[in-house]
Amino acid sequence: MPAAQRPDVSAHAFPGLGVVLRELAARVAAVLLLALLGCSSSDSPPAPGGGDIVLITVDTLRPDHLSLFGYERQTSPHLEAWFGEQGILYERAYSTEANTPPSVVSILSGLLPEKHGVRRFYQLLDRSVPLVTDLLPARYTTAAFVSNIVLTKEALGIASRFDHYDDEVNEHTGWRNVWERRAEATTDAALRWVRDKADPDSPLFLWVHYIDPHAPYDAPADWPRRFRHEGSRPVVVKRIPLPMRVNLKKDALDYVDAYDEEIAYTDAEIGRLLAGLDELRGLDDALLVFTADHGESMLEHEQWFTHGYHVYEEIVRVPLAIRAPGAKPERRTQLVTGADVAPTILRFAGVALPEELEDVDLVSGRGLGPGRRIFVEASQPRLQWRAVVQDRSKWLAAIRPRTRVVRRRLFYDLAADPEELRPLAWRDGDEAPRELLARIQADPDPGGAPAQFAAGKRRDDLKRNPRLTAETRKRLRALGYVDPD
Repeated sequence: MPAAQRPDVSAHAFPGLGVVLRELAARVAAVLLLALLGCSSSDSPPAPGGGDIVLITVDTLRPDHLSLFGYERQTSPHLEAWFGEQGILYERAYSTEANTPPSVVSILSGLLPEKHGVRRFYQLLDRSVPLVTDLLPARYTTAAFVSNIVLTKEALGIASRFDHYDDEVNEHTGWRNVWERRAEATTDAALRWVRDKADPDSPLFLWVHYIDPHAPYDAPADWPRRFRHEGSRPVVVKRIPLPMRVNLKKDALDYVDAYDEEIAYTDAEIGRLLAGLDELRGLDDALLVFTADHGESMLEHEQWFTHGYHVYEEIVRVPLAIRAPGAKPERRTQLVTGADVAPTILRFAGVALPEELEDVDLVSGRGLGPGRRIFVEASQPRLQWRAVVQDRSKWLAAIRPRTRVVRRRLFYDLAADPEELRPLAWRDGDEAPRELLARIQADPDPGGAPAQFAAGKRRDDLKRNPRLTAETRKRLRALGYVDPD
């Protein structure tokens, strides 16, 4: 669609007085929170920063399908140009949760889901939980451009935390009748706003979230298809989620090709975004952060071409790349998590970290020493999976819904069994699994079920959410978030 014909996406550019007052209240609350929390968790506050901060997140993106991280297909040449020789690449990065809203809130808050409280789709973030936009110095202008309906103002409730929040998801695409905003339109909207609305004299925090690699894997019709597999692998129908069976293929590798095409298309748009920002504002002094909310199963384990249901590596491993002024480009193997992004951003901006945040910095490597533990989860109405990873060891626990009863315990040696095909006996003697079990028992949402979702016995608690209209449920169902009726 020509740029002149694209819809105006300034829906939240000029909030009314009530919204302005709420934004002011949020910032005042954040300042009071910092005062109550006291000094930084580090020995001394960081030096004041001032450059732009660009956070790019991509939905449903596996690091092992990026040529930036060694994939044999050239799926990410533009990311390679920006981060390959100039960035810090973390090769063992994890999401905090296997679903978009909890993971994204962790990225923006620095907190695990058990702390920030978002466990479900269309669950509003509590106003008392500060995001980086609440804590950044007042000189920063903050803006977000999101393309997934589960991140809209009505779904997550964080629009008022930004000076500008563009959540116009208005494109009807794909063979599954999905509503989304393609990467081209998202890039256009972000660059148009930066060009026309952003204050050139004010540092900018810009968050852009692309959805395209999310199922259905369906790049735009005019995108050149470059990936063709050799051989074949028959589709196992029972492993394909019901929404994906609408356009069921006979060869499972066709899905992999289509997924990779979506990644390549998104990569091209990320390249256009960064080139445009560099031209408009210059990025030499900016902090650039690139990551994903979660991964995606391909041909592994019980379910193919989905996520959210488990904490397997293919679902919770994510790409993570950083570019910062003066930072030495390198590949790092320390364990890191999406929750590390927020403290890194705050340190870059010269903000003393609240005590609730872990004292880490993805640029300097501060706080990422050996023996670090990473916690991940997948909270579903039917079963919650939680895991802790330490070095190459991984403990998994399955928790009965709405309880703290651990139904199953697994242990994987990721060095010997990186594909998690041979579960071993749980090792009780280590501190890591004891901490995992303690966190499960202390979780304010038993089994990952928030109080407002815990009543009733339906298999799909989204159907009990009174804020969901019939049309919204239909759109969520097309994305695979709601079971068919």
